[in-house]
Amino acid sequence: MLEACFLGHQGWLLSSASTRVLVDPLLTDRFGHGGGVGVVHPPRRIDLSAFPPVDAVILSHEHDDHFDVPSIHRLDRRIPIHLSSRASNASRALLRDMGFTVHPLRPNATLAVGDLRYRSFVADHVRGPVEDEWGVFPFLLYDTGGHGSVLSAIDVEPRDDGLAQLGRLAPPGLWCYANNTTDSRFQDALRGPSAAPPTDDTPLLARVVARRHAQIEQAWGHPLATLVGGAGWAFEGDRAWINHHAFPIDPNRLCEALARACPSASFTAPVPGETFVQHEGRLLAERPRAPFIAVPPRSQWPTRTHDPTVPVRDHAPVLSGRAFGEAQLQTLIDELGDFARYLYGGAVFRALQSLTEDDLHGRRCALAIALRRADGPPYVLRYEPEACGFTRQPSTDAIEEFASGLECWGADLLGLMRGELGVSALCFAGRMRVWNHAPRRLRWSPHDLWMFGHPLRRPAAATQLYRVLRAQLPESTERVRFSGSAPVGRPD
Repeated sequence: MLEACFLGHQGWLLSSASTRVLVDPLLTDRFGHGGGVGVVHPPRRIDLSAFPPVDAVILSHEHDDHFDVPSIHRLDRRIPIHLSSRASNASRALLRDMGFTVHPLRPNATLAVGDLRYRSFVADHVRGPVEDEWGVFPFLLYDTGGHGSVLSAIDVEPRDDGLAQLGRLAPPGLWCYANNTTDSRFQDALRGPSAAPPTDDTPLLARVVARRHAQIEQAWGHPLATLVGGAGWAFEGDRAWINHHAFPIDPNRLCEALARACPSASFTAPVPGETFVQHEGRLLAERPRAPFIAVPPRSQWPTRTHDPTVPVRDHAPVLSGRAFGEAQLQTLIDELGDFARYLYGGAVFRALQSLTEDDLHGRRCALAIALRRADGPPYVLRYEPEACGFTRQPSTDAIEEFASGLECWGADLLGLMRGELGVSALCFAGRMRVWNHAPRRLRWSPHDLWMFGHPLRRPAAATQLYRVLRAQLPESTERVRFSGSAPVGRPD
């Protein structure tokens, strides 16, 4: 028997009769490093005292929706952790400092944990660029008794040669698809209130997923069920309005569209605690709740109905109460030298070299950063490619005067540069605005800062951030227990 218990977002507890493996667990109710993004959605409470003991934990990559430091803190230190070999040295150092034994999880390898096998594959970063998911390896988990299997590409696309191996490894089982479609257009400072009804992209995504389903079916056979997860967070409090902008494709509606496109297949958007049981190659049951997970009624969930007509509100700082004056500004200008070097030769840099005054209708041909502060007008910095840096510029309205740029709180950007704040909390959590007056020729987006902030790009900042996050952890907490009953082998 093979059981797959959904924990939320893309986390799973995968169990046979004698072995349990945790994959990308989020064990608290917060989402993003230090809870900087929001809360886990659907909401749930996990009772760690009732959580079954596990034999191994697999962390697929270093993004904070998979590598969550407060959740990792809630693991018995004896549990071996298998982390992507392409994660940063900073992440491995953190785990070792926390007292864990860390094993590299490599592509095209099979990890044996008791009677479970975790087979990893190589992602295709050439044919299907997947931004900065460098550490992700699609995987197939199966049991040696032939009862079932779980297939997931996590956040990437598998290579064709990886799909071709599936049928030789295990019979068709569960296919996990991550619906990570999100919309950050609400952060566009030039976007006025929308009077048009929301555009439904669900049929378009359903066609994409249906094609992938057909590929998997051809290579592997008919999946017993397709489980749609991902986008497992919501905004709360004074940022709850973002829920109506950020999540354009509801997972249940996607499953309905997929059922129409593939009438012979089964599609489900699981709720945390829902468990899928396979036995001798058949899907026996779907248990509605695991005993260690409590989920409130749907009427108590945050509303995420997509409605871009909901008014966009002002954004408050993440690091509220931080001073940001002349001294902090100069420190930030020095720190931004690294960001200026990162921009050299990239899309924004090339666009700036390709513009004319006629393209901009009198606006300054430059990328600007408007830095808000509590006790005065924003400081404005201009990217100077000739100096490979940012310089202070006089401006009364940067959004109107400069061709492109971003606006955020100065203390937040300084915190990001210093490694005191996770990049997801600034870029995709409603904490900034961007603008582009000539978007077809010069386009800046939060993604540019997101790529810059990856731990493989800024290892020292990542090390500092992990120190900050570790210092915030409670000294004592309930923890997932270590089983120790299943032998863990070396990946072959």
